[in-house]
Amino acid sequence: MSTTLTFGQPDIKHPYKEYRLSDAVQMAVGLASIRRREPVTSLQLAREVVQDELSVCGFSWITGYVAMDVLDAAIDGRDLHNDSRLLA
Repeated sequence: MSTTLTFGQPDIKHPYKEYRLSDAVQMAVGLASIRRREPVTSLQLAREVVQDELSVCGFSWITGYVAMDVLDAAIDGRDLHNDSRLLA
């Protein structure tokens, strides 16, 4: 996998779901396009897009939580084995 979609970061895999950082970035790029937002040019902006969608979502959006987990792990170094939204 190219690091282009992960902005030079390793393509982190979620420990409990079949989901990677590149998946989260691709989702954020699509959401930004649908919402007519500025293009996603960083992991921080990808996290902002996903967080905004989570805040307006009217249901428990598991994919959004998993995306936030891998984005947090890439940006903040969060240990997903011990600190995942799926464990709460």
